[in-house]
Amino acid sequence: MEIKYAFQLRSYGTVLMATITYENISNDRIVEPLQDIISDELNIPIVDEHRGNQSIVINLLEDTLIEHFHSGQMRNYDVSIVYTLMRGGGWKSVKMHLTSMAEHLKKLIFNNSNYSPSGDYKFHDGKVESIEYEQDEDDLDLWRANILFNCTVTEVFA
Repeated sequence: MEIKYAFQLRSYGTVLMATITYENISNDRIVEPLQDIISDELNIPIVDEHRGNQSIVINLLEDTLIEHFHSGQMRNYDVSIVYTLMRGGGWKSVKMHLTSMAEHLKKLIFNNSNYSPSGDYKFHDGKVESIEYEQDEDDLDLWRANILFNCTVTEVFA
């Protein structure tokens, strides 16, 4: 989605109008495609904050410039994918389900590491950098797999 933004430049009393176009790369090429990849594979709600017995929350963490060139740029993105599970059995059952889901997501991301659905480039070098497992300190029945996803986007300016 391209959004046009207009601004005014003043020069010696003359108003110059310029319009720039840009794309919300973080959302359009990273977060929404990750939601699509995951929701096409799994029947787990992707939400803004945890609710229910299980859910996935996706948040952009960092956007870092790798290289700037004449007609564009290459940027690196770190994204948090948090799978949360409400304990519904013993620790062994919870641990098995939590680690199994994290492995499923890791393989799913590996299979979509260079993501261009229908030839529409989104990102490349997508990978799971790390997975951290934790129990919620306030609600001991909640367990999480905190997955750090990383990818690169090359943007060419027109």
